[in-house]
Amino acid sequence: MNNSTSFKERINSISKDKRTGIVLAIDPLYGTKDILEYVIEKIESLSYYCCAIKLNFHVILPLSITDLKKITKTAHDNNVQVIADLKLNDIFETNRSAIQNLASMGFDCAIVNPFVGKTSLISITQFARSLNFGIIALVYMSHPDAVDGYGAMVRSPSDENKKNILLPLYRSFYNNCLAADVDGVVIGGNRLDIIKEFAELGPSPLPIYSPGLITQGGNVEQALKSGTKYLIIGRAIIESDTPIITIKTIRDSTLNKKP
Repeated sequence: MNNSTSFKERINSISKDKRTGIVLAIDPLYGTKDILEYVIEKIESLSYYCCAIKLNFHVILPLSITDLKKITKTAHDNNVQVIADLKLNDIFETNRSAIQNLASMGFDCAIVNPFVGKTSLISITQFARSLNFGIIALVYMSHPDAVDGYGAMVRSPSDENKKNILLPLYRSFYNNCLAADVDGVVIGGNRLDIIKEFAELGPSPLPIYSPGLITQGGNVEQALKSGTKYLIIGRAIIESDTPIITIKTIRDSTLNKKP
């Protein structure tokens, strides 16, 4: 990546220029043929209304490095950032290798799991930043069973009194994300209570990316009002009979609605 600006700055600039906070999740259905052509067609036809695309194992595993480079180039040619949704959750060396390879293929950012711990999260964020690569951390997922893990109560050190305090795991994750200065956090758009909880803490340098919208019951307008900045939307758009009309309608409904 030749761009010297950070991922957070790049996606914010694109979002303002295009007047959209939509991150298009391109997750082809199981059994989809010609995945490369499928993804490129979605980028070329829908990029006007999104500031980034998110690709996960549906796309990254079946395709070659050459194919993935074609995808990232197509995205960049259409002024779209590319996020790898791998939920990286390993030791620093493993995560560093993954990020190095993703960056070499043209990806702009990766989603990591804060289960790696505060020190590892800080280290991988600093390494990524040296490559002008972004790190988004997963604070609370959107599926119903997320409460079993992210909502669990844990003992976490308090910076104020150096004693352990009891708090939800997602709050501990968020605190670690603040310490690491990640480029953003993922919080399900159908978890308005969690989004509002962080919004009520005051201005945060961590933009909120919200999946779980429309198809999983999350309401776009309510998520934005609660504090979401970027809307991660996939199936509601790419499985629509009229994807262009659908994404335009969603984008238009968000205009002038500040998170």
